[in-house]
Amino acid sequence: MLSLGSPNKTALCERKSWLASIFEIKELTIVLIVIAFSVFLSFASPYFLRTSNLLIIVNGLALNMIIAVGLTISLIGGNTDFSVGSLMGCCAFISGKALEAGASIGIAILAGLCSGILLGLINGILVVKLKVMPIVVTMGTWMAYKGLGLTIVGNASLSNLPAAFKVIAQDWNFLGLPFNICVMIVVMIIGILLLKYSNFFHEAFYIGGNKESARLAGINVDRFTLISYSITGLLCALSGILMLSRLGSAPSTLGQGVEFNIISALLIGGVSFSGGEGSIMGAFLGILLMGIISNALALFGINANMQLLIVGSILVFSVWMDEVNRRRKERK
Repeated sequence: MLSLGSPNKTALCERKSWLASIFEIKELTIVLIVIAFSVFLSFASPYFLRTSNLLIIVNGLALNMIIAVGLTISLIGGNTDFSVGSLMGCCAFISGKALEAGASIGIAILAGLCSGILLGLINGILVVKLKVMPIVVTMGTWMAYKGLGLTIVGNASLSNLPAAFKVIAQDWNFLGLPFNICVMIVVMIIGILLLKYSNFFHEAFYIGGNKESARLAGINVDRFTLISYSITGLLCALSGILMLSRLGSAPSTLGQGVEFNIISALLIGGVSFSGGEGSIMGAFLGILLMGIISNALALFGINANMQLLIVGSILVFSVWMDEVNRRRKERK
């Protein structure tokens, strides 16, 4: 009796094992969730699959994804950054103020990008020198950069921007793709290539896995921390400047809440909060899923307060799942 039943049991176990292995590939799991969610929304709302709505989704997630590339590299190396939203807004305000003061578009953009590198470098220096957890440092600079940005604009909106600056994100395109999406694709490709083929950036996985072991292996952990935070600052500035051009103005709330959306998306996409794990493609899929969710909430008329509740819940759930996965791996 047992011998007759064992082949079926073996086949069942193999089938379960195969399914489990499929769903352990996080990118594939997210792709399946995105497809299922999209199919549901296409039936639930006649507007979801319209070209105009799909462009809104991709255009909206493009700026978040630009930041996410830098943040992914930092998180893989074990460096959290909660200041990205404030940093994005602050650099956009600097470029906007420069434009209002009569600076050329090139100089204004350069001022914003250099400010992003500097503010990101400050994050890195504080983490390296104070020997304090990155989450504590960047929560502090999140408030500091927000205050700096509001001081720059005087709690008012920037709107007197030259038309030539506005057309960059509003009208420029390449092969029909909006400029913001083209920039996102270029930044993603660079990020993927750096993580895969650059020894320096590939070391992020070793650093995030165990910083002390990485130091003992001769890896310059402090230099990686400084450079990764500077890159994140640069990409925050780039995203903020593109947002400024796209909106044609800069409300004092620009960048507010961006950090929580992006970090939630990265955790969903398999980028570990504790470091040592993640990918640019996983980050993109997480950003895409969050973009679809945000769009769905808007299509169904969910008010802004409820949207905050849902995004906050997703963040808590994502952190919990990341912790569960970490403990499961430790037990193996």
